Amino acid sequence: MASSREIGRLSAHFAESPEVFETSPLYRALCPVVAEEPEILDLLVHRRQGQQPSYLLFGAVHYLLLSGVPHPLRRFYPSLMGASAADPADAGPALLDFCRRYQDPVTEVIRTRLVQTNVVRRVVGLRYALWVVGQHCPGPVHLVEVGASAGIHLHVDRYRYAIGEHRFGPADAPLTVDSRWRGDSPPPDLDEVPRIASRTGVDLHPVDVTDVRDRRWLRALVWPEDRDAATLLEAALDSVAADPPTVIAGDAVDVCPRLGRSLPAGEPRVVFHAATRMHVPAVRRAAFDRAIDSIGDDGPLYHVWQEPPSAPHHGLVVAREELAFHGPELEVAVPLLRADGHLRWLAPPLPR
Repeated sequence: MASSREIGRLSAHFAESPEVFETSPLYRALCPVVAEEPEILDLLVHRRQGQQPSYLLFGAVHYLLLSGVPHPLRRFYPSLMGASAADPADAGPALLDFCRRYQDPVTEVIRTRLVQTNVVRRVVGLRYALWVVGQHCPGPVHLVEVGASAGIHLHVDRYRYAIGEHRFGPADAPLTVDSRWRGDSPPPDLDEVPRIASRTGVDLHPVDVTDVRDRRWLRALVWPEDRDAATLLEAALDSVAADPPTVIAGDAVDVCPRLGRSLPAGEPRVVFHAATRMHVPAVRRAAFDRAIDSIGDDGPLYHVWQEPPSAPHHGLVVAREELAFHGPELEVAVPLLRADGHLRWLAPPLPR
């Protein structure tokens, strides 16, 4: 049983979480229900250090439902029921009954899985960042993603992009990633990006895209209402499965210094991470930052990240809807783009 202090922290987390799930009416409705149930919160004591509680609990429940576990809770999931899903406002009692009835399998998923959400549209921010890097150096560049999971963002140059009315990337790409553009002038030419000389991911537990259970876990982390994102994810996973990039298993604190030394000296490298540092335990974040910076010891480092304000990096406290950028020509990190957390829209940064 968790301590009363830990239960209190978890309760506060769920009480404050509805705004995080702005596009999921189901999860917004369930957060305050979970916040009032110590018995359910106690299941999260088994999570690995640093894992975000609400993403993990809701992902575990969704995973079991996608696996075919029978329960009336299924009625509330658009991912299972489509447009006929029941009113999310009524889902609370069903969730509580599900977690009690399936306590052991829910706990097992919480204990063994990590929050490895693959938001395909975040690759739009990386594509934009590569254009910015191309304004500083002609390339080629070595691409590294920290917290790569299945490595779908490492195929950034192989996707087609629909940014508002504009199209970029190969016409025969396996999928098209779309996002709204909120700038007064057109977006830059995102075909003008440096060639990628190598692509490498780093992850505590790389996802095997040929394993049906691993793919189901990634699907479970997509919010139930977001069927469009789930379709994009399946297409991206198929692309990765056809030509898997290298994803090194291990803690970034240990892996990144070695990885940096393995890249050709003097050649530029681009490091990207999104919603990754937020899962690093607070006591290890300084070491995480140093490890990423070490990739630039032997060559110019361009660093791009999308993390919440609660996990600032390089001294830059970003707004909730910003991507950040730091390069060898910059003394401090700067906002690169404004965008929502799932890159459904993007816009130039506001002047500071």
